[in-house]
Amino acid sequence: MNRPAAPPLVESGTALQTEGRALLSAFYAVGQALKLYPLENTAVQNVLDELHRIAERILAREGSIELRMAGDFLFLNDARLRFDLSNYINFSFLSNTLSRHGIGAVEIAPGVGREEWAPFLSLLMREEAGEDPFGRFGERLQATPVRNIRVEPERETGQPRDDDQGKEAAKRTYAQSVQVAREVLTDTRLGKAVNVRRVKRAVQSIVDQVLTNETSMVGMTTLRDYDEYTFTHCVNVCIFSVVLGQKLGLSKVQLYELGLGALFHDIGKMRISPEITNKTGPL
Repeated sequence: MNRPAAPPLVESGTALQTEGRALLSAFYAVGQALKLYPLENTAVQNVLDELHRIAERILAREGSIELRMAGDFLFLNDARLRFDLSNYINFSFLSNTLSRHGIGAVEIAPGVGREEWAPFLSLLMREEAGEDPFGRFGERLQATPVRNIRVEPERETGQPRDDDQGKEAAKRTYAQSVQVAREVLTDTRLGKAVNVRRVKRAVQSIVDQVLTNETSMVGMTTLRDYDEYTFTHCVNVCIFSVVLGQKLGLSKVQLYELGLGALFHDIGKMRISPEITNKTGPL
């Protein structure tokens, strides 16, 4: 008889937090061991074994692993990992190590082999200097047997940009957000599961754009597309909510939460017949 699949860890915030902290602790342990001992040393091999066990445990429940930096925060899949003084050193180690190579996210796919960790982490522990550290890291990674661990570059920060770049970035974010809103609201109407991870990424992009490119992003809300009014309206409400939240002094995490709620403020009406919602006269 087939055993039912284990529920995703995202269903239990406590479980995901615990596993996430264990994963970061294992990364830190491997990093420290590699500083002190050669790769073949028993101490290094033991911490690599532990890292692989933890990763396999999360993969068995989640299906994939994504560690993503977003400003001063670290996300494991859909959950922002919480830290205190007892485990902050683990977060700081990973954050600084990834930043040194221009890495914004690490994705670990199912089927990752025990033998893939050593070359990947050995590259991470290398000191990096000069231009395009992410490009050089990617080239070196391709030359290793690592196939199930991938990296993504850091997101754009608040560095100055010219008007054309700002408008193009805002246009790209707006179009992607409308597409996500369309997919999620349509799936909700059809009773399908919602891709929460994609939704959160869309909101994160909106928040990032508002914080670094507010004028161009607000300008996108003046566009009119009556064929997709419901979806553009949701994105516009999200943008204006984040702008107002920023003026009120909300933190970046609070802006994410506000944006998420604003994007789906109309989600309830997706189960109402269009004949009712589009009716011009009294009901």
